[in-house]
Amino acid sequence: MSKLARLKIKFGPRPGQMAITMVITSLLLLLILIPMLDHYVKNEAKWSVKERKSTLAFHLAEAGLDRAYWKLKENASNWTTVAGGDVIAGYNDDVAYEDIPGGKYKVKMEQGETNLQIVITATGKDISENEYRAIKAIYTKEGVTAALQAGSVGAGGNANIHWGPMMSVSGMVLKGGSNELYPRKYARGSITKGAGGGAGNYGNRDADPNQANKGPHTTGDHIEWWSYNEPPGVPDVLTPDTSYYMELAKTQTCTPAGTIGCYYEGNRTGGSAINGLVDTTCTVGADPKVRFFTGNAEFKSNKYFCGVLIVLGNLSFGAGGKSPEGDITADPPPTAWKEYQCNVPTHNGETESGDMSTWAYEADGAHPGTCSGPHGDTDAVDEYPGDAGYHAVSPYNFKTGRVATGHTGFTTGTGTELSYKGYIYAGGTFDNSGGGRIFGSVQVAGAGGMSGGGDIFYDSGLNIKFLSNNITRSSWYEVIAEPF
Repeated sequence: MSKLARLKIKFGPRPGQMAITMVITSLLLLLILIPMLDHYVKNEAKWSVKERKSTLAFHLAEAGLDRAYWKLKENASNWTTVAGGDVIAGYNDDVAYEDIPGGKYKVKMEQGETNLQIVITATGKDISENEYRAIKAIYTKEGVTAALQAGSVGAGGNANIHWGPMMSVSGMVLKGGSNELYPRKYARGSITKGAGGGAGNYGNRDADPNQANKGPHTTGDHIEWWSYNEPPGVPDVLTPDTSYYMELAKTQTCTPAGTIGCYYEGNRTGGSAINGLVDTTCTVGADPKVRFFTGNAEFKSNKYFCGVLIVLGNLSFGAGGKSPEGDITADPPPTAWKEYQCNVPTHNGETESGDMSTWAYEADGAHPGTCSGPHGDTDAVDEYPGDAGYHAVSPYNFKTGRVATGHTGFTTGTGTELSYKGYIYAGGTFDNSGGGRIFGSVQVAGAGGMSGGGDIFYDSGLNIKFLSNNITRSSWYEVIAEPF
């Protein structure tokens, strides 16, 4: 046997030494792991308690949203109160509710951007007083969301819509002066220019359901049209509560007199049409002034009246407004600027080279001295009616222009007095054939046309009683909770 082999046998590891080494190593590992495991178990318990408390606080916040929702559903006046900027006791962060074991919650309801939106913030608190969670949600009520909404829309002549969108349950056809890059246009079908001469400077928006169906740019601010747009993008035309408004009309007084009060049976057209109506009474006590027609109605000659107009048949407006009765000053909706993100009336009809989808639509915000159209709302004033600068509006008189400057918001021309102020519903068709100017909203079950020009300015403050006033939660997100 070699010397090296003898040394290995003499000094090599022995079985007993190996066992001792393994035991010592295991003990060292246990000494390291046991404190770590103990620390983890203790923290896991803390984390579990914290998560339970945090989850409970979140559920309490959800309970607050539910309480607020049912308060709004309780009666119509609750919605009107909050949407008008007032508060309801118990729903203004002034009460801590304790009806759920383990914690408390508070609720705050505030008005939204329009009278059809309410913002609710609910904050939940675990009973340990260490955990808070808060949720902010926007609730939307079905209502008047467009200046003109109809079963189909056909606009010609020099018809224009301002301060609110146009909506069609089917297709939309634009011709002449109505074929502009404002307001926003939404349809469940195609959006096209009219055939023949006078179709305007802009082409078809979209007649192909298989392509990208909004533009000119499909994202961002510059969405002037959205075709093949199903609900909720284009909702159904809501039917007003006809029984409610019929009874109101019967209790009121009108000239010419109706069958009963302001309730008219049969047709009022041709020789029976209503001519030169002037009535500045928009409300009767706390109720709107209502004119209710069971058949067709035609309003001829220069006129001004206001309130709620319901025609179950076809409705026609001829001629224009009446001065001085129609020289009304109104506040544009705070979000009126959204209708002018691709172009403004002071640059009517202007184009760039190439396809519309490639145009810049720039100059949003700052307005350089060399700025040309088409471009969206800028910091310059009076680019559209009531424009007070970038994303800002101020009072506007339909006859004399913006109160602060006397500018009408158009490149040329003077203001035009109103023909009507308020809400209009036609169960058949509607045509504004005489160039009348309306401030409010026109809702049409059938075809909505403006063959003779005229304007509709959207009023976002209309409060109409419909057969259905569903309230839905349109968005929600978690926010930083305010301890209480």
